[in-house]
Amino acid sequence: MAAPVIKLYRSDTQAEVGTEGNPIDFGVCNAGETKDLPYDILLYNDKDGSNDSADATNLALEVRRVTVTNQFTSDGSASQSFTASVTPVAQFPEEEVLVDGEQWRRVDNFTGVDSFEKVYTFDYSTGTLTFGDGIHGAIPPANADIQLSFDPDLNTYGKAPYEELWISSRSIGVITHELTVDVEQATKVNNTTVQVEHYPEITEVVGVWDNASKTGTNYYTGGSFDSDTGLIALGTAMTASTPYVEYKYQAKSDNESGYTSLGRGARHQLAYRLPKQNAKNIKFRITVPPDASTEGGNAIKVVLRVYYNY
Repeated sequence: MAAPVIKLYRSDTQAEVGTEGNPIDFGVCNAGETKDLPYDILLYNDKDGSNDSADATNLALEVRRVTVTNQFTSDGSASQSFTASVTPVAQFPEEEVLVDGEQWRRVDNFTGVDSFEKVYTFDYSTGTLTFGDGIHGAIPPANADIQLSFDPDLNTYGKAPYEELWISSRSIGVITHELTVDVEQATKVNNTTVQVEHYPEITEVVGVWDNASKTGTNYYTGGSFDSDTGLIALGTAMTASTPYVEYKYQAKSDNESGYTSLGRGARHQLAYRLPKQNAKNIKFRITVPPDASTEGGNAIKVVLRVYYNY
């Protein structure tokens, strides 16, 4: 089998999210507010099955980036300035400033800048965004919408969104697709017990034989299986060294009762593996510190990193 293909999708639209180009969007979050993401996230492995993906094991989630967006309105005055709601601001990746949807360019200062140039200066320590005076650098038109998007600085206060103060998740429920293993060479534990590769959740064991053609004695008849561990108790002892098994399996819900914090250095380890064409249903929550926001609130987007083995 090929490596797992792990992707995130919105539960309502099925659009892929959590990428640099389409991060998970919490919308506007105000100071001191705890807000649930308005849609669930489906963590899929090989959604359409085209990759013939292996099971993803030891799954864990971590916040890769948090992008904060502030909205301001121009009053049309010269040299007007605005302040980012979370400071200091990271210099990389670079902030983005849009005026009525058009991206403006950062300069170190306004010296030698023409009056028509759509530029701004930005102080990463204080989070101060400043526009020109109409002589050196253009003035955003009165009532223009100004959008500042940035990443908080990880080294000081901005570290908070990546760790325990802001983002948490809860894995609850699965989107299941039952898969059939027609014949698999399993591991023999002893003459009455074998271990299969894909688990949990085993839904059915058809049989266990001593050959890949599945002829002769079905050693499973009268036996039982553990859906979580992949252990199969045989109904008839088998002395042959190699068992061959036909069985069915699917994803098992982590069924988490509460939210777990995640971020850089705070990964959220999920309990159960994820087979191809199956998904985990995950809820996300954000808690904004009381001193993290201006009166207008923050629009917050999150890019996740998913860890796994196979």
